[in-house]
Amino acid sequence: MARWTPGRARANDDVVRASADAGAVASTRRWTRWRRRGRTMSTATRARARADDRDRAVVKVCGITTVEDCVRACASGADFIGMIAWPRSARSVTRDAARAIADAAKTHGAIPIAVFVDENAEEITAMCDAIGCDHAQLHGDGARAALETLPSRIKAIWVLNADADGKIVTKLPGDEEKLIAERQKKMSGPQGWRAAIDFVSGPRRVVDWVLIDGVNAGSGTTFDWSGLKPPRGCSRKGWILAGGLTPDNVASAIDQLHPNGVDVASGVADEGGVRKDEAKVKAFIENARNAAAASA
Repeated sequence: MARWTPGRARANDDVVRASADAGAVASTRRWTRWRRRGRTMSTATRARARADDRDRAVVKVCGITTVEDCVRACASGADFIGMIAWPRSARSVTRDAARAIADAAKTHGAIPIAVFVDENAEEITAMCDAIGCDHAQLHGDGARAALETLPSRIKAIWVLNADADGKIVTKLPGDEEKLIAERQKKMSGPQGWRAAIDFVSGPRRVVDWVLIDGVNAGSGTTFDWSGLKPPRGCSRKGWILAGGLTPDNVASAIDQLHPNGVDVASGVADEGGVRKDEAKVKAFIENARNAAAASA
C-alpha cells in the first residue's frame, strides 16, 4: 500500500481538479454544440414538431392579411397561419403579401397555409412555390379536384362542409367508395394481379389534415355539433374543427368533439371583419389550449 504524503495528496488533488476541469470543458462543449444545433434547427422544423404533437390541439388562425397580425398570432401560440389566395374573398392577399406573411410565420415558429377555392393544381403549385409555403388548404370543389395531381411536396388540408344539422355534405378525399368499386372490378379481370400495383402507383389520395367547416365558410356561423360525425382514417394527422368558433365557445367545442385542432377567422376579427383583434386571438388560443389539456 502506498504511504500517504502531503506531496502525494497534492498530486492527487491536482489530478481530481484536472479531471473535473476536463469534464466541465467537455460538458460546456456539449452544451454549446446542443445550443448551436438548436439555433440552426429551422423554424419550419420546430413548427412541424409542435404541430405534430398528438397530445395537444393545434390552433390555426386563418384569414391573416398582414405581417403584424401574423406575428401577433404566432406570439399568442398559433401553430398554423392561414392566408387566403382566392381573390374573391374580403380577406384575400396578393402574392407579395402572402410571401411576407409566410416568411414571418416561419420565422416565428408557425406553419403558413395557403387557402384555395377554385384554383387548379398548376395554379396552387405555382402560388405555394412562389411564397415559400408547402401546405395548401383545398377549400372548394375546384381546389379539391386538384389533389390527385398536386406534387407530393405540397401537404394538403382537405375541407369538408357540414350543413346546419352537422351532416357532412362533401365527399371524402379520394371518394373511397368509388375507388374501392373500381379496384374490385379490376381485380376480377384477367389482369387482376396488377390492381394492387396500380392502386399504389396511381393518383395521390392522402391528405395531412381534414378540416370540417360549415357550408358558408367564413360567415362566423356554427352548425349543430351534436349531429357531427367526424370521419376517421382519411387523413394522416387527424381533423380540425372550423365554423363559427370564438373565444367564448371554443372550449365547449373541444370538450364536446375532441378535435385534433381548431380553426378561427371571423371569430377573432376586429370590427372591420378583416384585421385580427389581438386580445381575441390571445383569448381564443388560451381557451383552446386549456380545454384540450383538460380533456386529454
